[in-house]
Amino acid sequence: MTFYEYLIYFCAVILPWVMGGGLIVYLFFTKKKISTLRLVGLSFFSALLAWFLASLVKYNIPSPRPFEVYANLKPLFTTAHGDAFPSGHATFLGAFAVGVFLQRKKLGIIFIVGAGLVAIARVLANVHWPADVIAGLLFGALVAVVVGGVYHKVYSK
Repeated sequence: MTFYEYLIYFCAVILPWVMGGGLIVYLFFTKKKISTLRLVGLSFFSALLAWFLASLVKYNIPSPRPFEVYANLKPLFTTAHGDAFPSGHATFLGAFAVGVFLQRKKLGIIFIVGAGLVAIARVLANVHWPADVIAGLLFGALVAVVVGGVYHKVYSK
């Protein structure tokens, strides 16, 4: 593999774990334990809910991946066949990043950039179409906004 391919692989496969782990490490080192625990909880809940809802679409509507449509394209790493739309990674990370952003703007921007890098890398790795990751990011963001709104409506009384 070339450096370029390693970079794509890192962004597409490893960076999501670094982002999740980074937020948990942040929890242990921050002085604002309660608000940070809420940040982690709401962000992960939003991400899991978005991923679950997107999976209902993903596994019921056939959508081939780029390497399945064009024989000359080779995926950079092994991935499932079909079930490309929407991207589960982009959906999860879109919700996760926006969940963080809604509570901590500066930290959230870092996570939004990270989610964007993962989405771009998954397209460059030939495992998703641009529409797969864009739809995933937008749907994840929508779920995070709804979850955040419901949380604040219920618990701000």
